[in-house]
Amino acid sequence: MSMPALHEYPSRGTCAQALADALAERLREGIAKNGRATLVLSGGSSPIDLFERLALIELDWSRVTVLPSDERWVSSDHADSNEAALRQHLLYGPGNAARLFGLYRDAPTPGEALSDLNTALAELPRPFDAVVLGMGDDGHTASLFPDASNIEACLASDADCVVPDRPNDDGPARISLSLKRLLATRSLYLLFFGDDKRRVYDKACRPGPATEFPVRGVIQQDDVPVDVYWSD
Repeated sequence: MSMPALHEYPSRGTCAQALADALAERLREGIAKNGRATLVLSGGSSPIDLFERLALIELDWSRVTVLPSDERWVSSDHADSNEAALRQHLLYGPGNAARLFGLYRDAPTPGEALSDLNTALAELPRPFDAVVLGMGDDGHTASLFPDASNIEACLASDADCVVPDRPNDDGPARISLSLKRLLATRSLYLLFFGDDKRRVYDKACRPGPATEFPVRGVIQQDDVPVDVYWSD
C-alpha cells in the first residue's frame, strides 16, 4: 500500500494556490478527454481560500459540475450549508458558469431523501475528475465521523450516499458521499492546516481501523493515489 504524497507549503495562501492550480489542470484534462469534468469539494472553513482562488482561474467552467462531499441538513441558503459556501466563494467570476449539484433536498431528514439522492448521483460521471477532502481534529473526513453509531456500515457502503447516525446534540443531521464514491475519482486530494491536524494525520497514517480515524479510509487504500496539501 503506497502512502500519500505530502506537499508542504510555507503559508496557507501558497498552499491554496498550488492546489487550485492542480485542480484547474485536472479539470482541463477532463474537459479535453470527455467534454466535461466533475469536481467534489469539502466543506468547512479551510478550503474557502482555495475556492476563491480556483474561481478566478480561466477554464471552460460551463463544462464543470461541482458538488460538496457532504452536507448539513439545512436549507441551501443557510449559513451552515456547504452548498451556500460554494455559491458564495466559488460560483462567481469565471467560476460562475459551473453547474452546482447540491446534496440537500426538501425532506424532513436526509434518510428520507437518500433514495432519490442516490438515483440522482448515479447520473453523474464515474469516476469524478477530482475530489478534495478535509480532515477534522477527530479524524473525520466528509461527514464520516468516528462517533457515528453506524460508521462501520457507512465506510463499507456500496451506495453513493450515506447518512451517519450521530449524537443529536451535535448540530444538524448530515449526509455524505460514501467512501467508495469518494474514491471513485481520477485524482484525490486531502487539504488541512495546522500542527494539531498534522498530528492527527500522522496518527491516521499508522495501522489501525478506519472506524477510529475515518480519514484512514482515504489515506490507506490502493484505489487512487492521494496528494496531501498542508501548511502550518
